[in-house]
Amino acid sequence: MLGTIDNVIILFFVMLILGIGYYFSKTAKNMESYYLANRSLPWSLVVGTLAASWYGGIGVVGTVGYAAVYGISTWTIWSIGAHLVRMPLALWVGPRIQIRTDITVPDLLESLYGRKVALIGAIMMFFVCAQIGEITAVGYIGQAAWGVSNVTAGTVMVIIVVVLTVLGGLMGVAVTDMIMFFCMVFGVTMVFPGLFTEIGGWEGLRQALGENVKLVDPTGGMGFWKAVMLVIFCFSPYADPTFYQRFSASNSPKVGRRALLTCFCIWIAFDIVICTTGVIVKALHPTAQPEVAYVQVVLENLPIGIRALFIVGLVGAIISTLDSYYLVGGTTLANDIYARYKGIGTLPQKTIVNYTRAAVVMLGIIGLSLAFKFTLVYDAFLFVGSIWMSAAFVPIVGGLVSKGRKTELGGLMSMLVGGAIFGILKIFPDITVIEPLVLSLPASFVAWYIGNHFGVDRSDLSVR
Repeated sequence: MLGTIDNVIILFFVMLILGIGYYFSKTAKNMESYYLANRSLPWSLVVGTLAASWYGGIGVVGTVGYAAVYGISTWTIWSIGAHLVRMPLALWVGPRIQIRTDITVPDLLESLYGRKVALIGAIMMFFVCAQIGEITAVGYIGQAAWGVSNVTAGTVMVIIVVVLTVLGGLMGVAVTDMIMFFCMVFGVTMVFPGLFTEIGGWEGLRQALGENVKLVDPTGGMGFWKAVMLVIFCFSPYADPTFYQRFSASNSPKVGRRALLTCFCIWIAFDIVICTTGVIVKALHPTAQPEVAYVQVVLENLPIGIRALFIVGLVGAIISTLDSYYLVGGTTLANDIYARYKGIGTLPQKTIVNYTRAAVVMLGIIGLSLAFKFTLVYDAFLFVGSIWMSAAFVPIVGGLVSKGRKTELGGLMSMLVGGAIFGILKIFPDITVIEPLVLSLPASFVAWYIGNHFGVDRSDLSVR
């Protein structure tokens, strides 16, 4: 449990980030400045906001929980795979986003397939941006650090994030991301050497695990279909709206490319620390809820004041992720659903910004209503992310990289078939032991390929 000094330090950081949000609220006059920071983010801010948005509560607390269940294979299969498949995103796909005139992913979908596909994609993307896994994570942190219920902790966090996002837009989000990411890295890495030494290194960890020793096997702690699903899910950033937003907001295609390549080096090193910590937590507390046990173990091993920075880092990581997705989701509802339904251009820019802020509040309410229906943080993350990937991955990436025909029917069929198959297999899990994403993604591609052979070719209409 945290003491008075720790809580004072945490309160100081809360006031700091809210102050930053208020400062940048004065510059958010239209969608270009509010959502894309006038396309002026330098390399340092792009690195900070990309890295911080990737981790959050899911990337830290969630990865610890998954590593406690699946072991080091979480790193070798999920972490390494996820970062390696982003190389094409950094080198080829991302720069194409930066030079386009589109602001949001639904704008991109409309230019590729038409208004209907854009509306369907926008509706799905709005719910994905609720990021319920992050709220699940902060619930566990609240239990361990303050002894409060997960609902109470989640509610306080959502209020802070909503206020920050409503005020500052992307520039406020990017600056606070830089601060929070530093605190997160400091807190997480500071406690690891002591834990690793205390348990006796790799050999001591093997002995402490006992019958769970397979968790230190690079591939031995995870079932086949779970591994296949995670490998496929590694490609999810290609359909992640926050990645596209950051590339659009960078001040040049080269800056976006360099920033993502820089993040790879940070992610690979940081992930091995987190995954190994998860296995250590399993060895120390084999029957405990791993996410809660992780926070408790860290708080027991850090001095007063320093442990406050650890909590600031964890909570800050969640803030940095939630505010990023809430900004995207709020813009999606205002600019990509409401304004598109009414007709783009009929709403003043200031009105769209205000509607975006109202939509951010809606996202907070949706997230709180769903977040605590999952036991593991990563399960909540994978569920929501897999729905979006099943429907959106193929039409987005295919539309960007393919030089062939692209029609409205191709986009519609891809999204509907992929999403429907995932939903059916989730509702009726006894149909097959194969993970739903493993089947829904190929089906989405087949539907996209067939559908693009019918209807008017729109490939010449989209900006390349």
